[in-house]
Amino acid sequence: MTLYHCSPTPGLHTLEPRVTPYFEKPCQLCLTELLPMALFYGIRHFEYPYGYTRAGELYYLEQFPGMLAELYGGKSASLYLCGEREDMQATTIPHERVSAEPVPVLREIAVPDLLAALREQERRGAVRLIRWEQVDEANRRWIIDAEQREIVERGLLDYPEEPMARYLREKYPESWARAERERSCP
Repeated sequence: MTLYHCSPTPGLHTLEPRVTPYFEKPCQLCLTELLPMALFYGIRHFEYPYGYTRAGELYYLEQFPGMLAELYGGKSASLYLCGEREDMQATTIPHERVSAEPVPVLREIAVPDLLAALREQERRGAVRLIRWEQVDEANRRWIIDAEQREIVERGLLDYPEEPMARYLREKYPESWARAERERSCP
């Protein structure tokens, strides 16, 4: 089976396990069976709001207006194809495999524009891209609550100039304001 890994770094011949600074995961290399899922990781970012419907369909949920275009538009990446190995483990995330060992690259495919590639995957029916305008009120409230929890749990109010704090303050101002109010009320 072919597995995919996408990175903003071109020219890799071997994919090395790493520790991500934003998620509590061990040193590992993440790969996936799904090309569009791999494309989400063609950028290095704080959040990747994708999931699966009850029917198992992959989707990406914009959490603010224009999120897809802002994060992926005009960004290039390399899609790496690798073979599955016995030492790879499935995770709780559907279609994800991890390896604690380096994995050789079988082929590299240049992706000149991640947004265009994601839209092509949407046209093919491989992923559903849910634009902000399609997000209902209940999900918008859930996003505000979830981002407020993230701000509080990561202690970002104490480090407002950290890149993640600046991003969340700018993109989720209501969440940030609610976290500040919660902090000031004992």
